Amino acid sequence: MSKANEFTKEDISMSIAQFTRFKSDKSEEMIAAAKEAKAIFERHGAEFLRLSRFHTGAWAGEWLAVTRYSNWEVYGKVQEGVSKDPAFAKLVTHMRTIAELTGRNITVGVDL
Repeated sequence: MSKANEFTKEDISMSIAQFTRFKSDKSEEMIAAAKEAKAIFERHGAEFLRLSRFHTGAWAGEWLAVTRYSNWEVYGKVQEGVSKDPAFAKLVTHMRTIAELTGRNITVGVDL
């Protein structure tokens, strides 16, 4: 970014990834929920949604859902779309019964 809170054209063209961590001992339900989330996020324009599980380190046993977007504009449109999607609202309600959201981070890709 050139100045605080100002994005250049180069900043906007970089990919955006959102990482969300969950604690849950309900593997089958987490995988089923991730499949639903994948369909919802990709329908609204995300490039992909992937689910992984940490096997080492401080987050061992936690789940990681990763979504990627081509740029900030697409990220914003997807977030707006899912926030108005009744299927997503239902999924979030269900997720609260099977998992605890433990963290969320957003990264901006660097075009090498």
